[in-house]
Amino acid sequence: MTGTAESFQPSFFAHRKSRKGQTEMIRDGFDALSKGGFLIAAAPTGIGKTAAALSSALTVARADDLRIMFLTGRQSQHRIVIETVRKINSDSENMEPVSLVDMVGQRGMCVQEIAQGPAALFSRSCADLRRTRRCIPYLQDGKQLQGKILRDPLHVEEMVEVARNNRANGRVSPVCPWRLARDTASRADVIVCDYNHLFNEWVREGSLEAMGLELDQLIVIVDEAHNLPERIRRGMERRLTLDMIQEAIYELEEFKEETEKREGQTDRLAAEVLDSLLTHYVECEGVLRRLYERFEILFKSKAKLLAAAGDSECKIESSIILEEVTAALAASIISPRVTFPAFLRTLADVEVELDPDLVTEKETAASRLGQLLNIVDRYSNEPGLVLVLEADDGGGRITTHLLDPGIVSEEVFSQVHSSILMSGTLYPPQMYVDLLRIPNSRPIICTEYESPFMADRRPVAIASDVTTRYRDRSAENSSKIRKHLHELSSMTPGHVAFFAPSYKMLDEIVGSESWPGRKVILEEPGWTKRRIGSLLPEMHSARQQGLRILLGGVFGGKLAEGIDYHGNILDGIACIGIPAAPPSVRNDALKEHLGELFGREKQWKYAIIQPAVNSILQAAGRAIRKEEDRAFILLLDSRLHSPAYKACLPRNLTPFNCPESKVTRRHVKRFFERHSKAAN
Repeated sequence: MTGTAESFQPSFFAHRKSRKGQTEMIRDGFDALSKGGFLIAAAPTGIGKTAAALSSALTVARADDLRIMFLTGRQSQHRIVIETVRKINSDSENMEPVSLVDMVGQRGMCVQEIAQGPAALFSRSCADLRRTRRCIPYLQDGKQLQGKILRDPLHVEEMVEVARNNRANGRVSPVCPWRLARDTASRADVIVCDYNHLFNEWVREGSLEAMGLELDQLIVIVDEAHNLPERIRRGMERRLTLDMIQEAIYELEEFKEETEKREGQTDRLAAEVLDSLLTHYVECEGVLRRLYERFEILFKSKAKLLAAAGDSECKIESSIILEEVTAALAASIISPRVTFPAFLRTLADVEVELDPDLVTEKETAASRLGQLLNIVDRYSNEPGLVLVLEADDGGGRITTHLLDPGIVSEEVFSQVHSSILMSGTLYPPQMYVDLLRIPNSRPIICTEYESPFMADRRPVAIASDVTTRYRDRSAENSSKIRKHLHELSSMTPGHVAFFAPSYKMLDEIVGSESWPGRKVILEEPGWTKRRIGSLLPEMHSARQQGLRILLGGVFGGKLAEGIDYHGNILDGIACIGIPAAPPSVRNDALKEHLGELFGREKQWKYAIIQPAVNSILQAAGRAIRKEEDRAFILLLDSRLHSPAYKACLPRNLTPFNCPESKVTRRHVKRFFERHSKAAN
C-alpha cells in the first residue's frame, strides 16, 4: 500500500461532495487502516459516517485483497449500508463494482414454513432438518445465484426473494438464502451482519469457517459501536435455575430413550459402543439429579441469609458452583467416572423433539446449562466475571455477568487486519479503547468530529430547574418538568419525541397528562417489529394531514436507537432525566472492577455517568439524520450542568441554560421563527 493520509484522495465515495468532517474521517480511516490500526470515531449524526468508513476501508481492502465485515446491531441499519454501496457503484464507472452480501439470523432468511412458527422452536427445528437432510432448499446447489448477488448488492429481503424464486429445470426450486449468503461471503468486498458473527465465540467459530474467512483477512467496521461493550456483556449472560436442571433431566431421559431405540438396528460391534454410550447417559442423568439436590440446598441456605439481611441478591463465587459440580461428578458409580469435559459435551449433544406450544427457549435446557458451566469454569479466575444469586419463589437463580467486555473483544481485535469503530455517541473515544482492549501495540486514532449540534439548526438547551435524581423527586419537580415539555410541545410546529429513563416515568410524566393539539403515541415494552415498522409511515401521513404527534419512548429502547427518522420528521426532542443504572450487586461489582482496571477517577465515569450521558445523546440525535435537518433539543436535568456530567458531553457542544419553562418557550419560539420549515 502506497500513499499517505495527506496525499490520499477519496475513492469509492457515495456522494459528489463530502460533508463537514466527512473528508477528515475518510483520511483518518485510510491512515489507520493502511497501517493495520484502528480508528475510534465519535462521528455525530449528519456527518455521513457510513460513506466515510466504506470509502477508506474499500480503498485499503482492494489494494491488499482483504474483506470488509460491516457489523451493525440492528437490522434496520443494514439498508443504509446497501444503499451506500449502490451509490458508490453508480458513481464509479471506471472501477470494478463493489460486491456485498447481507446477512441476518437464520430465521429471518428462511424460506421454509418453520420460519413462521415460534422463534424459540426455529433454531432446533432448522438444525434437525439439516442434520437429517430433510431441508430441500438447504441441499440445493445455489452456485448459479452467487454471481447475481455479487453483481447487484441486495438487501437481505431482496436476496431471500431471489433464493425463494430460484428456477431449476424449468420449475421453481428454492435455495436456502442463509447458506447462499455464507457460501458467497468469501468472494464479496463487504459482508454486512450482526455483532455476534465476531463477538460471540460460539457463533464466530462456525460462521467464519462456513464463510471460508480468517480474522486476519478482515477489516472490521463496527457501527453504533457505543453498544458493543454491553452487547458483548449480554452475550455472556446465562441463568441457572432449578427448573432448568429439572428440564435438562427430562431432555436427557428422552434423548437416552431415542438412543435405545437404535440398539436393535445396529450390528454387534456398534451395539457394544451403543451400550457404553447409554451407560454414560445414565451416569450423566445421575449427575444432573445430584446437581438438582445440591443446588436446591444451596438456594435455600442463601435465601435464609438474604432474608435475614433484608436483601434479595448477593455475589456468589465461581468456586462454589464448580465445587457443587465436582461433588456431583465424584458420586458417579461407574469407572472411570464421568469427567467435567465429557459431561459438558453430553449436555451440548442432547437433542429432543419439542412441543411448539410449550417451548420458550431457542436452545435446550441441557445446552444452556452446559454453556453456563463452561463460562463459569473458563473464567473462574477472571475478576471480569461476577456471579449473582437471586432469591425468588421458584427457588432462586444464578446469573453470570461479564464485567469486562475486553476479555472477549481483545481476542478479535488483536487478530483482525484493522478496524473502524464509529458512532454518533462514542464519547469519549478513549473509553472504548480501554473497555474493548484495543491493542495499543498498533496505531490507534481517537477522534471526535465536529458535531452538527453546534449549528444554528440544532440548538441544545438544558433545563436547570428540574432533575430526576431520586432524592429530589417530588410532585413540584414533576410539575416543572411537564411545564417545560408543554412549552416545547406548544411552540413546535411538527412532531416531537419525549424520552424517559423508564416506562413508569414516561407514563407518570407524559401518559397521565393532556397534550392539546397532539396525538400521543407511547412506546410499550411488547411492541412488535410490525408496530415499529408502521410508525414512520403513520408520522409522515400525519404531517401531510397537518396533524401533530407526540411520540414517547425510553432511553435505550426501540424508539431511542436504531430507527432512521428520515425526512426531518421530528421537529423537537426532549430527554427527561438521566438514565443512570440503579444500584445492584451487578452494577456495584462493575463499578468496583472498572475502578481496579482504570483508577478511581474513571470508575464512576466509565461505569455510570458516561453510559447514561451517551444514552441521552443517542436519543437526542434521533431528530438529526442529515446536515440539512433542523430540530430543537431539550435536556431536562440540572445535573448536566455539573462538572462530572458536563465533562461527558461532546467537547464542542455548547448548550444554553433554561432556568424556567418561560425561557424554554422563548428559545423554542425564536428557533422556529428562524427555521419554520423542515428539511425535505
